[in-house]
Amino acid sequence: MRKIIIAGLGILFAGHTVAQRQYTIQGQFSKMQTQGKAYLIYSWGWTNQQTLDSAVLSGGKFTFKGVVTDPEKVSIAIGDSQDAITFYLEPGVISIKGTNSLQHAVVKGGKINAQYTAYYKEVMAPGDVLSSKLDESYRKAISTPPVDSAFILSLYDKAKQIMRQQDTLKYAYIVHHPESYISLETLIELAGGLPVTQVGSLFKQLSPEVRNTAAGKKLGNELFDTGPTSIGAIAPDFTENDVNGKPVRLSDFRGKYVLLDFWASWCGPCRAENPTVVKMYNKYKDRNFTVLGVSLDQADKREAWLAAIQHDGLTWTHVSDLNFWNNTAAKLYNIRAIPQNFLIDPAGKIVGKNLRGDALESELARIIQ
Repeated sequence: MRKIIIAGLGILFAGHTVAQRQYTIQGQFSKMQTQGKAYLIYSWGWTNQQTLDSAVLSGGKFTFKGVVTDPEKVSIAIGDSQDAITFYLEPGVISIKGTNSLQHAVVKGGKINAQYTAYYKEVMAPGDVLSSKLDESYRKAISTPPVDSAFILSLYDKAKQIMRQQDTLKYAYIVHHPESYISLETLIELAGGLPVTQVGSLFKQLSPEVRNTAAGKKLGNELFDTGPTSIGAIAPDFTENDVNGKPVRLSDFRGKYVLLDFWASWCGPCRAENPTVVKMYNKYKDRNFTVLGVSLDQADKREAWLAAIQHDGLTWTHVSDLNFWNNTAAKLYNIRAIPQNFLIDPAGKIVGKNLRGDALESELARIIQ
């Protein structure tokens, strides 16, 4: 009898836990004439896009129901159109209301969605407004030849300033909102451009609830692990083709200090960091130091990759398999955001990670005599 009671309590507890994780998404659009299906999508628009569920769209209404363990950033799209909205999937009822477009709909429901609304207004909106104005200026400038290259470069400089200002606001948001899941996602985004010690310090300031989510545990393991890409480990070897199609191995550079730099032509923060890397390369290239660039560009963007190398003056060795986020070396080094780098000593040991700006300059000055 005792075993039956315990088993029954276990079933009731499991049912209660599932109920706590259930979500309902209710879409309602007063003037939407489209009929068909709405799709719940993970990583919408990216190469790893995955359809999680579908629902009938009728009379401007759709409903999704399911169970979620940890918060997930998802999108809902109508058919195969570009009309979509991104939000956080979390337990409870989430309403999405609008007129005839998902893009301009309003999401309500859930603690994290409320946090994201406040985050966007506080951190992202000012820069997005300025970026839209820059985009408009850029389109006008290239639509009427001759193109003023100096003006285009000035727009690039302004864009870099906007990104730096947004990064400053993101950093401040993390510090002032340690209980927010958005802070964790923002830290993951910034991690590629900050020294590991700084990322680790910010991570420790996050609330236990946030650190113990699946994404939090994964970041924590990466920051404090003793795995294959930790400081002190021998850098995992790989081979990829250079710009001329010639295979290049990381181990070919044994005997030198190597900055293994993960970047891409489409990555604004990477391009903004390139002048620092160029400066360090020119300063130390004759002192047993080099750079190996690994690009996360795509096969149909090969020309953009080569143009960025030339435009930014990146005169060191560059490799890529042009597989975007599925780049073999990037997966080997668990790259989930760029820019990221690893400083490797002449014996092949990792001695630094994510050294950017002044941190890179200081570390090279310390170790290269």
